[in-house]
Amino acid sequence: MLRSMTGDPMSSRHAMTKPSLVVVYDKGAVNPLEAYTGLSAIARPVFAVAPSGHGERTLNVVERLGESVVLGPSASRSADRLRTFAPVGIVTFSEDMVEPTAELARLLGLSYHQEPTLGYLKDKYLQRLRLRECSVDATATRRIQSRAEFATAMAEFDTPVILKPARGGASRDTHVVSHPDRGAQLVDAILDRHLPAGLVIEELLAGRRVPAGVGDYISIESAVVHGRVTHLAVTGKFALAAPFREVGQFWPALLDEYVRRASLNLATAGLAALGVRRGVTHTEIKLTPDGPRIIEINGRLGGHIHELARRTGAPSPIEIAGTIALGADPAPSMFSPPHGVYWQYNTPAPRRPARLLGNAHAATVTALDGVSQYTPYYQKGDSLDLNVMTNPLDVICGYSNTHEEMLKHLDRLLDHVVYRLDMDGIESAVTARELVDL
Repeated sequence: MLRSMTGDPMSSRHAMTKPSLVVVYDKGAVNPLEAYTGLSAIARPVFAVAPSGHGERTLNVVERLGESVVLGPSASRSADRLRTFAPVGIVTFSEDMVEPTAELARLLGLSYHQEPTLGYLKDKYLQRLRLRECSVDATATRRIQSRAEFATAMAEFDTPVILKPARGGASRDTHVVSHPDRGAQLVDAILDRHLPAGLVIEELLAGRRVPAGVGDYISIESAVVHGRVTHLAVTGKFALAAPFREVGQFWPALLDEYVRRASLNLATAGLAALGVRRGVTHTEIKLTPDGPRIIEINGRLGGHIHELARRTGAPSPIEIAGTIALGADPAPSMFSPPHGVYWQYNTPAPRRPARLLGNAHAATVTALDGVSQYTPYYQKGDSLDLNVMTNPLDVICGYSNTHEEMLKHLDRLLDHVVYRLDMDGIESAVTARELVDL
């Protein structure tokens, strides 16, 4: 289906003089209202909405914000419809839409990630090879496109290793493999849905010792203009829920200056190696006893970074991304670290099929020390998405004076967040603390 809509007259006649900016939208780092709010000061956003379940659920909101097009199976037809808005730039905040955005950009003659950079950003195997070729990061990796290739590759690695899709996000089908037999079972179970790109085996990077509750990895948001890199923010992470479920982040990260500087330098070298010329990027860094190592580099803004920036009064990273997409140079500078610690916690969904029966903890949670906002992602009766591993039930935003106080606030929070779930036909009331292990 392909159609264009003009929603409520939220934009004035003056807004019509602003350049049109295509926002290729699906589930990702920002929601439609955040995208509109962050971009409408500099452009007239035109939403190109993915024909996905999430896209369909948000279409009513998108149409009320302004012009929109629902993308169809033909990229050329979608581009023809978008061309009527005379777009000056194109951007996406969704990992799954980076490649469709690149194709639309090509058809519309707009600036965006091009090959070979696009391939490096989307294919984890190609990215590892490129980083190794440029002497940026030497993490060993192999591509797996058959069970026979898995057996051969495992003979070259010390266990444990990481097995994950060559293309994908949200920790989808990512596992630690400690024994070849278990790895072979996983390959049989997940390989077909990730062909032709296949899977990759990587050496497991051991993390350095960190305080309980804090993750041994960070993320770096960067703005790139003509290949010039400006790092905007360094965000700390909470400890992963098994096996690789992300449960939130905080700003500023808990780092000494030496590790912080080494991580920024590594991200700069990684972006240069991949040939990133323009855009906002999200780099994940593992903190190991031997120094920072790259986990992966993504060609879009990190999830919920906009919300953190908004609460701290930092410049909008969405507006920065839009300004770069329009061909301008926003001349950004690193965001000043906030006073205190701003944090977000995501209650993880269980790893087995479940249906949400309800929750009645919103008032209790927002009354807790440090908590400022609770936003659920699922409604009563919804089946929880099992297609990805990092699948939050909510986002809980808070503020603490120090990192130590943040961890105390979080520890108390975990027992007050309660969900009623139907799992395997059995109704259970489970806390956020229990969901970490489910």
